[in-house]
Amino acid sequence: MQATGAWQLGSDEERLALAMRQQDPRAAKKMALPVLQSAAARADRHLEGRVLTLLSQCESLLDNSVHSYELSLRALPLLQSVGDFREESKALAVLCRASSALGRNEQAIEAALLGLELARRSGDAAERTDAQSQLGKALFHAGCFDAARQHLREARSQAQVGSSVLEVFTSIVVEGVCEVMRYITERHETGRIPSLHNLLVLLELHADFERRHDIARTHPREQPLQATWRLVSSAAHCWMGGVEEACSELEAVRRWLDGHELAPSTRSLEALVVCEVAQAQGDWSGAQRAAARMIELAERTGREQTALVGHLMLSRVYEMQGKAHLALAQLKHLAAKERRIRSESLASRSTVVSWQLEMRRSEESRRALQVSAQQLERLALEDPMTGIANRRCFEQVAAQSLRTDQDLGGRRLCLALIDVDRFKQVNDGHGHLVGDKVLQVIAALLTEHIRANDLAARLAGDEFVLLLQQTDPTTAGEICERVRRAVADHRWSDLSAGLSVTVSLGVVQSQPGDTLETLLHRGDVAMYRHKAELRREAA
Repeated sequence: MQATGAWQLGSDEERLALAMRQQDPRAAKKMALPVLQSAAARADRHLEGRVLTLLSQCESLLDNSVHSYELSLRALPLLQSVGDFREESKALAVLCRASSALGRNEQAIEAALLGLELARRSGDAAERTDAQSQLGKALFHAGCFDAARQHLREARSQAQVGSSVLEVFTSIVVEGVCEVMRYITERHETGRIPSLHNLLVLLELHADFERRHDIARTHPREQPLQATWRLVSSAAHCWMGGVEEACSELEAVRRWLDGHELAPSTRSLEALVVCEVAQAQGDWSGAQRAAARMIELAERTGREQTALVGHLMLSRVYEMQGKAHLALAQLKHLAAKERRIRSESLASRSTVVSWQLEMRRSEESRRALQVSAQQLERLALEDPMTGIANRRCFEQVAAQSLRTDQDLGGRRLCLALIDVDRFKQVNDGHGHLVGDKVLQVIAALLTEHIRANDLAARLAGDEFVLLLQQTDPTTAGEICERVRRAVADHRWSDLSAGLSVTVSLGVVQSQPGDTLETLLHRGDVAMYRHKAELRREAA
């Protein structure tokens, strides 16, 4: 049965690793789902959490924000319960993105803050840069623009120091998209044209970057990222009054987009820029279509935050045409959507609490079983009469210690076998209850007179053993003499009138090539030699 389980685990791990290497998120999902079912059936929390994280990443790439959100929430308590901080950090990053997309900004910021703390603890510079960027984006979506900009710039600085060229470029693009959203939001809230200073700085940064690096040649797979930047650049030129330049850049991007199947989020940004350029040209019907297209794309994929921006833009388009009632209707749609988002956010929090409570109950059950198993293990390694280690425990510890000693050439381990002298006479003359008490007292004296890293154990009957670590024969002899004297000097008459007890000890040092059997045999011989010497002295 164990061999089958081990094979199954290895098979699942291999399938998960293969799924993680897939470029196509749909293919990765198809490969990961059977692994998820297997992990759930075997109650393998760690594997289940990792698969759920991968699936949430796939859904995020496919712009399925609701599914991505739910999967990452399911993954987090599983990963927390097994202490896998790195995978938990990945799940938090997905949760942050999905929460922002769904307009659940407070939850996005919480996830980003926790993810940043975990990334700092990991010491991985790339993870810390990504977490810093995630927090910046979450703050931007929440309207905390100054704080967001600070974190995004810190992420960009970190990327410039220790990351790849692609990560530096990505940081510029991310901040550019956030600045576009900031411009739209501030224009709506203040009724004034916002400052373009930050966008101009980013345009200069990109121009300098482009002079030094050819991303199109070195990273041909990253054309969608380059297209996103060109949309940002088109919006910036439009707002600066360079409508012709904006149109030219937008048209080039749109031709490329039409030839490729991209995530709806990129198409939503395209619709935003089309709407802005159309307004600058006075093409109000084109602006209306573009804003409506942006809302439709966002709602199809559950990107509530983008849909909210689309309603803001459509309201402005109607307002600029003097259609106040239509502009007001869009604002009402906006208010209703925001209210629904808050309601869904509260409902999702309730679900999260339920999952956490269930996980806590499961964790408490697991800990109770663990404690029970530890107690059973302790009982299995403990002598029930004396409370010290039993033969099984001694053999496990001694075998490991001897292996270590042999690796170092031997002669660093000593063993002392101990036998109670004339123990049968104790039982016959004073009774078995007194005999049992004698063994308990000797066990206590052994424990009292050895060092912290030594081991005292009862082998069987009246035979005991001491395992003396990192000890030379002289020191071992001194320890054994203290034990012998302590036993001889004990007030045995308190147990039974006329009772006296002594022990015989045989001390041996490990030799190169020793096994536990040879060491015990030599100890046994030494102990009986000592017993014979005592008898001769007594005679």
